[in-house]
Amino acid sequence: MSGSRVAVIGGGLAGVLSALRLQEAGHTVELREAAPRLGGMIAPLRLGSVEVDSGAEAYATRGGVVRALCEDLGLEVAAPQGTPHIWWRHGTFPMAEGVLGIPSSLDDPALAVLEPDEFAAVAAEAQLGRHVGATATTVGDLVRARLGEAALAKLVAPVAQGVYSLSPDKMPLSAFAPTLLEALATEGSLLAAVALVRGPGSAAVEQPIGGMFRLITAIAERFVTAGGSVRTSASVSSLRRGGSGFLLTLHDGEVLDVERVVIATPAAPAGVLLGNLGVEIQVPPVRTARSALLAVTTPALDAHPVGSGVLLAERDDTLHARALTHYSAKWPWAETGQHVLRLSYPEHILATRADALRDASRFVGVEIQEHEVLGFASVGWDSMPTRIDASNRDFIVETALEAGVDLVGAWLDGNGIAAVVAGTTRVVR
Repeated sequence: MSGSRVAVIGGGLAGVLSALRLQEAGHTVELREAAPRLGGMIAPLRLGSVEVDSGAEAYATRGGVVRALCEDLGLEVAAPQGTPHIWWRHGTFPMAEGVLGIPSSLDDPALAVLEPDEFAAVAAEAQLGRHVGATATTVGDLVRARLGEAALAKLVAPVAQGVYSLSPDKMPLSAFAPTLLEALATEGSLLAAVALVRGPGSAAVEQPIGGMFRLITAIAERFVTAGGSVRTSASVSSLRRGGSGFLLTLHDGEVLDVERVVIATPAAPAGVLLGNLGVEIQVPPVRTARSALLAVTTPALDAHPVGSGVLLAERDDTLHARALTHYSAKWPWAETGQHVLRLSYPEHILATRADALRDASRFVGVEIQEHEVLGFASVGWDSMPTRIDASNRDFIVETALEAGVDLVGAWLDGNGIAAVVAGTTRVVR
């Protein structure tokens, strides 16, 4: 269908990119976003003297879809700098330079966390038959079978919990490392398979220089230049059949008469809008992500004592945060005479300035003084989607499509930016 008038509801990444794809395909697109700004969970925050990411800060390079999009938009990208670390009560160790905490070499400094017998088990992995772990379905199953329980607990579990809030046993290989078993069959060793999958010197993530939020700005600018219409602070109150196909009524009284509708909102409002059309879907649960950001001038941080940051490996009741990113060390463009630190918290903790100072000081091993703080912000995202399986996603997408509505967004395609970008391709048909 070419030349249709299309309404896109929701202006996060999925919405603005769907709008751009449709506008450039010859449609006339009306984009409406309830919030005062576009971007959803890709959002800028002014902290001290610099604007940084308060939400998603990087994308996975696997597949190359986001890098290709950035290149098409003229955005220069960069890999993160510094080595991430794992924090234990007895010391801080580098994170493995591999995949999901799985090392690609016995020379990886991350293996220093292992006891001699535990290291020996990893070293002997290459002698195992190719069949060992070949039928694994989760990251936990595979690592346990090939490297042992200690390597799973000390190398992989902290990454799984700190980055994805999941146990490795709850992480399907098909979703988190889809080519690893094939590489294992080829290489005969999990470490060699990781080296093959990752590639020499390649980074697992990247961001546009200047912040992830620049991607939203670039997409929106191209959309408007192509003739698209955008309104923010414009929430849709009802969706019904009528006119050319669909009538959307907004809370401010605007009515849109369109032939197609793309819903790019979080799951709950998407369910309400579909319900207006008599389509019932089971809305998946959501969780809350909380973080705190500090801008400080602490001189000792010039040495980047924990590289790009740390993940908490074991519970410590004196620490409330689960992870710290030294944002300005990880992304050097942000180091403008100050250091930006970002701490991740459990969803039940709304961190105060004092919480952030205490936890940051513990993580970096440097006492950050109150007078060194240039800026502080506590951030919460209340609609973080939980993962749904592919068959359920396909059923929901197809059910909506039968009603003439396209669905896109992180709650369907996954929280990762790359997954969301890939999911938007289905709106062009």
